[in-house]
Amino acid sequence: MSSTSQITQDRVPVPDLFDLLCARRGWTPQVLAALDDPSHPDLADLGTMVEALHRIHESGERIVIIPDFDMDGISSGVLGHAGMAELGFNVELHTPDYRRGHDVSPADMAEIADRWPDTTAVITCDGGVNAGAGVDDAHARGWTVLVTDHHQELPPGSRADVTVDPCRLDETYPLKGICGAHVFYQVLERYALVHDPYRLWAIRLLRLFAGTGTISDVMPLVGENRQLVRDSVAIAGLLDAPVPTTRNQWGEPQPDPSAIDSDEAVLLQLLAAEHHHPVFVAALEGFALTLKAFRIADKLRGDPGEEFYGWYLAPAFNSPRRIGTPMSDCFEIFAPGPTETRLETATRVLQANQQRMEMVKDFVAELQGSDQPLAPWVYLSHAPGGMLGLLANKLMTTSGHPVVVLGAPGPGAMFSGSGRAPAWFDIIDTLAPVPHMMGIGHQQACGVRVGGLDGLAELATILETATVRILAEAGPAGLTAAPDLRLGPSPDADAGLVDDRPLLSLLERLEALHPFGHGFEIPVTEITADPATTRMDLIGSEDQHVRLTTAEGTRLLWWNAADHVGQLRQVLDDPQPTNWLRLQGTLSLNEFRGHRSVQLIVDHMVDEPARVPVTP
Repeated sequence: MSSTSQITQDRVPVPDLFDLLCARRGWTPQVLAALDDPSHPDLADLGTMVEALHRIHESGERIVIIPDFDMDGISSGVLGHAGMAELGFNVELHTPDYRRGHDVSPADMAEIADRWPDTTAVITCDGGVNAGAGVDDAHARGWTVLVTDHHQELPPGSRADVTVDPCRLDETYPLKGICGAHVFYQVLERYALVHDPYRLWAIRLLRLFAGTGTISDVMPLVGENRQLVRDSVAIAGLLDAPVPTTRNQWGEPQPDPSAIDSDEAVLLQLLAAEHHHPVFVAALEGFALTLKAFRIADKLRGDPGEEFYGWYLAPAFNSPRRIGTPMSDCFEIFAPGPTETRLETATRVLQANQQRMEMVKDFVAELQGSDQPLAPWVYLSHAPGGMLGLLANKLMTTSGHPVVVLGAPGPGAMFSGSGRAPAWFDIIDTLAPVPHMMGIGHQQACGVRVGGLDGLAELATILETATVRILAEAGPAGLTAAPDLRLGPSPDADAGLVDDRPLLSLLERLEALHPFGHGFEIPVTEITADPATTRMDLIGSEDQHVRLTTAEGTRLLWWNAADHVGQLRQVLDDPQPTNWLRLQGTLSLNEFRGHRSVQLIVDHMVDEPARVPVTP
C-alpha cells in the first residue's frame, strides 16, 4: 500500500463511472423510462367515492376526517382537511389517539359525536379498511362511512359504504405500494376535475403531503410515486423561505435561520394574492414553519429533498407516539393560528424527536447492561411500546442478525413488540408456521406477538436456528451486497480519488435520477484508504461524529459513530497494516466557500464477516 500503488492506480484511464454504474444496476434507457412512467388506471370505486362526497358537499352536511397517527396518517389528515375545506366542504379533522392502536374504533366515533353532534358522515385516511367495529358503530349512529386506505383488506372485507384502497380484495390497481395520503389525494384530485376544476391547481399543491407520506411509509419509488415525490420536493422548495444573513465578529456573513420570514416563501406570496380557504393556506404555511424550525435547529442545511423527508421530517413527526406525548402538536402546526405559536409547536415536535433519540440510547444501554437470558435474539423492555421497534433496529444494526424486543405481557401472557432483521431474513415467513407466534407488517420490520412464557425461549431458538441455517447455506459473503462502485488506491477500485472530476460528473448525472429510496436505492459506494495515511477526527458538539480524511483529501463522514471509534483505531493504528480500510456509504457533494468536493456519508465499515453468536 505504498504511494507507488496509489499513483499507478490513478494513472489508469478512468471509465465513465455513470455508464459503469448503469451497467451494473441494469439501468438501461428502457428500464429507466418504464420506472419513470407515472400513468396509472383509476382506483376501484374512485368515481363512486367522488359522487358520495358530492352529495355530502351539496347538502352541506358535516363530514369528519379520521386519520392514522403516523407520518402518513398526519400527511393524509392534513391533506384531506386542507383539500376538502378548499373545495367548500363542511369538514372537521379528528385527532387520533395512538393508545387505541391503528384501527378506527367505536371510541373514535364517540369522541366525534361528542365534539361535533351534527356529524352525518366520516371519511378515514390511512386506515379503516378492516375497522369493522368502528364502521358498525358509525352506521348505528346513522352516519355515512367512507374509507380511503392503503392497507391489505382482509376477509370478509370492508363494511364501509364506499372503500377506495389499492389493496382491496377485488382491486386490480397495478401498484399496490401507494401511501394512504396518495389515495386520499387521488380522491380529491378527481373531485376537483369533475366538480370544481377552478380549484384543481390548489388541490394539486397538496401533492406536497402525498409525497411526504410516500417517503415516510417507505413506499417503492417507482411509477407514479416517483413523479409524486418530485412534485412534493419542488413544492417544498417553494415553501422554503430565504435565510437572512448577519455579520459575525470578524465581519463575515453567516446565515441567521431565526430571522426567516416564512411569508416570504414564493408559494405563500402567490397564495396571498388569491382567495383560498384559511385551512388550506394554514396547511402550507405550517410546512413552511416546519422548515424554519428545522433550519433553526440546524437539521436542514441544503434544499429539502427526499432524504430530508425520510431522515428528519418523518422521524420527528413519528416521535410523539414513540415517547408517549400528545399527537395534537403534529396537527396544530398545519391548522390556522398565530405564526409564533405554530413555530413553537413545530419546535416542540423537534424537541420530542431529540428526546426520542436520547431515550433510544438509554434504553439500548439498559438492555445491553441488564440480565437478558434470551439475548442476543430476544429482549424484554419496559420502554414505551412505540419505541420497541427502534430498540430492535439499533440492536439488529449492531449485531447483524434478527432481533425482537418485546414489552410486558398482556392478557393471557401474550407478549407484543417489534422485530427487525437484515434484508436476508424474513421474520414474518419464519414465524408463520408457529401457531402461537405472529409477525405483522414488513418482513424485515414488523410487529411480533408471542403467546406464553415458553414461547419466548422458542422464539429465540427459532431466530437463531434460522439464522445459522441461512448463513450456512449462503455463507456470510453471499449475504453481503457488493458496492456499486469502489473508489480509492486499492487494486480492485474502479477509479482513484486524486482527480475528483469524474466523481463530480457522476453526481451531477445521478441528480437527474432522483428520487432515490425503497425500490430504487441510491448507489452504494465503497472507498478504500491506506490506514497509515488516513486521519481520524471526532466532530460535533459531543464528539459524536467521525470524520476520516484520506491521503487524497477525500472526507468520509460517519454520523453518530462514536461507538465505532475503537474499531477504527484498531485498524488505523496497526503498525503493520495488511488490509485496506474500507468504508461503504453514499457519495454526496460538499460545497464550502465556492469550492465543490466529493465526500462519502458512511453507512458502515467493511471488515471480516460478522460471526453470529450461537447460544451454547
